[in-house]
Amino acid sequence: MRKWHGITAVLVVIATVLGIVASACAGGGEKAAPPVATGPIIYKMGCPTPLSGPAAPWGQAGHDFYQKWIQLFNQAGGFKVGDTTYNVTFTEVDDENTPEGGAAAAKQLIYGDGCQAIVAYWSWGMPAVQAVTTPAKIPLLTRTGNEAVPMSEGGIYDPAKYPYTVFANPSHEQIISDFKAIAKAYPGRMIGIADSTLGKGPGWDVVDRTLDAAGIKYHHEWYTPAATDYTPYITKFKEAGCGVIYTAGDIGASFNIAKQRWDMGYKDIVCGVAGPCVDPSVYNAVVGYDASQGFIDQYFGIWDYKDTKIDPAIMAMAKQVNDDVAKDTGAPVVYTGWIGWMPSHMLILTQAMTKAGSTDPDAIMKAIQGGTFSTSTGTYTMSGAKTYGSPIVFGTPGALSQIKGDKEVYLSESPWTPLP
Repeated sequence: MRKWHGITAVLVVIATVLGIVASACAGGGEKAAPPVATGPIIYKMGCPTPLSGPAAPWGQAGHDFYQKWIQLFNQAGGFKVGDTTYNVTFTEVDDENTPEGGAAAAKQLIYGDGCQAIVAYWSWGMPAVQAVTTPAKIPLLTRTGNEAVPMSEGGIYDPAKYPYTVFANPSHEQIISDFKAIAKAYPGRMIGIADSTLGKGPGWDVVDRTLDAAGIKYHHEWYTPAATDYTPYITKFKEAGCGVIYTAGDIGASFNIAKQRWDMGYKDIVCGVAGPCVDPSVYNAVVGYDASQGFIDQYFGIWDYKDTKIDPAIMAMAKQVNDDVAKDTGAPVVYTGWIGWMPSHMLILTQAMTKAGSTDPDAIMKAIQGGTFSTSTGTYTMSGAKTYGSPIVFGTPGALSQIKGDKEVYLSESPWTPLP
C-alpha cells in the first residue's frame, strides 16, 4: 500500500512541475487556446413504449426504422442551435403499456439515461408520464386521449399545470379526420364506432359534436374491456344500418370484430382500426385472408399522399430508411406507421430549438407554441389556443389505407382542419 502512495506522490510532483513549465511557456506569450470540440453535441431523446406484453408488436415495430432515421439525420448534419451543431440519440424503455410502467420508464429515461425530451409516446398512461416529465421540465411530445381532453370539456389537461406537453399526434383530432376520410371513401354509409367502456368520456363528446356538424352519420357501441365475443355488438351495428365498423385503436377488438362479422355473414361491412397497419400478412393470418380484405388503417405511406405535401428531402430520407432496413433485414418493408411518429416529433423539436436558438425547455416551448414545422407528415402550424388553452396541437394528414391482397394500399385522405 505504501508503494502505491509513494508512486502517487511522485506523479503529483511531476504533474505539478509540468504544469508550472507549461504556465511559464504560456506566460511569455499569448494565453493557451481553449480546448476545441471534437464533434457535435448530443441531444438525447427517449420514449416509454411497449416492448413486452400484448402491445409489444406495435412498440417494437418502429425500432429499426427509428434508429436508421436517426443515423441518416445525423449524417446529414443533425441540427443547429446558433453556431453549435447537435446530433440526436433515441432510446426506448419498456413501459408495458401501463401507467405505472410509463412513469417508471420516463424516470429511467430522464434520470438514468439523461434524456432531454420524450417523443413519440402513444401508449396508456399519459397523466402518469406527464407527472414525471413536468417537474423535470422535459418536453413531452405525445398523443391526446380522454386523459388529455381540455378542462373546459371535462378533461384534465391544463396548459398552466403541464407547460411542457405537446400534442404532436392528436388522437381525437386525427380520428375525426379518419371519419371524414371514411365518409369520403364510402359516401352514405353509417359509420359504427366501437370502443371499450374505458374510453367512454368527454373526448368522444368532442368528436361527436364535430361529426354532427359535418353531417356524418355514426352509431356508438361500447364493449367491455375483457370482451372476446363481439357478436352482440356487431348485431347492434348491423341493426343500426352501419356499413363500416371502425375501432378506436384497440387492435385485438378490431381483429375479433372483423373475423366475427365475416363468420356472421355480414361480409358487406367494412372494418378498420384507428392505428397504422403493422403487417398485412398478420391480419390475413389472424382474421383470415378473405375477412381481412378491405380492412382500413391509418396510413403513413407519404409517397402516396394526394392532398398533403411533404418536403422532398424528408420524403427522400423516409424512402432511404425503408430501403436500408429492407437491405439489413433481407425482407421487403411493409410497415409505414413509423413515419408518423418519432420522425415527425423529432423534427418538431429540433426545428423548435433551431428557431429558439436554445435547448432550454422554456425557450423550446415558446418556439413550439403557435410555430410552423415541416415534418414527415406534412407542414402544419400548431393550433388549439381556444380549445386547449395553448397552441400546442400539431396537424395530421388524415390518410387511410386498405388491405388488398398482402399489401397496404392508399384509400382516402381528409386534410387537417386547424383547431380554433
